[in-house]
Amino acid sequence: SIMAGEVRSDVNEKKKLKYPNSAALFQFCRKILDHKFGGIRVIDQDIGQILNFDPADCSHWKKGKKNIKSIKAIRSIADHLGVDQQLVVDVASGDIDQEEAFYEFSGYGSSSLDPKLVDQAKKEFYRKNPETWSKQKEDEFESYLYHSRKVILGLVENIHKNIDFRESPLYLPEISNHYSEITIKAHDKAEGLVEDEVLSAKTLGGHTTVCYPSTSEVRPFLRFKIAREIGRHFIGKKASQSGMKLPAFLEKHAELEMETRCNFFASHLLVPSFLIKTEMHKVDVSRDIVSQFAESFWVSKKFMNLRIKDVLENL
Repeated sequence: SIMAGEVRSDVNEKKKLKYPNSAALFQFCRKILDHKFGGIRVIDQDIGQILNFDPADCSHWKKGKKNIKSIKAIRSIADHLGVDQQLVVDVASGDIDQEEAFYEFSGYGSSSLDPKLVDQAKKEFYRKNPETWSKQKEDEFESYLYHSRKVILGLVENIHKNIDFRESPLYLPEISNHYSEITIKAHDKAEGLVEDEVLSAKTLGGHTTVCYPSTSEVRPFLRFKIAREIGRHFIGKKASQSGMKLPAFLEKHAELEMETRCNFFASHLLVPSFLIKTEMHKVDVSRDIVSQFAESFWVSKKFMNLRIKDVLENL
């Protein structure tokens, strides 16, 4: 179980490589280029060209036989990929692996609908109801998003209360231990996880099972993804009640709306606002504050930065 040891790693695989962090950096570069180029096939030499490597040096880098650690190389990779230099440093130093680094690059998703999308939906609603528009309907439209968030916060607060969560970090197995309808477990890829799949979640008969590869470390980004699936379960249960029904003006955006709801749920589940305020009294102001918060809540620095910003904007 995750409770018994939420950190897992494939030690034997790393031992085969002389410089495993450099090999991870190579794969991170591949992921970013694949993402940027879409359907265009990225070959090894495309990655090697970032550092002007010939085919032999490129092969050595890929196989972890060449150590990539110079400031010049780090800067070149960051500039070529268009990513934060610290992210490259974190991979090169082994602080995070390529999967987590890519998730940090691609982001944690929005916790609210794009204002442009909301404006578009509002205009469509006006257009379809020109004769029956009223101040009451306008208030209903304006209050929907706030009310939806309020309901989700209620779900999160109830979970925190039931598992007696008062101090960071939140251990996800405590949720599955309390709620029999939730199962979180390590999953052998041979049992069903497809290649490169980080997480799988299935709901059957009201029971949700969330699986992650047994060879994977349960890192901050994976905790966030698991929390999202827990949110999908509880929000789905609540959806049948009037307070969570999707209004007609957002029906065609149902999938996007669910994604933002799950992000909002996961954010507040792992890092509730009340604990951020509590932790503020404990930080050492002579050190990086975001890093201290991230370590305390067991989340990534990028995610923690977003949560702190959100709390400060809503004070």
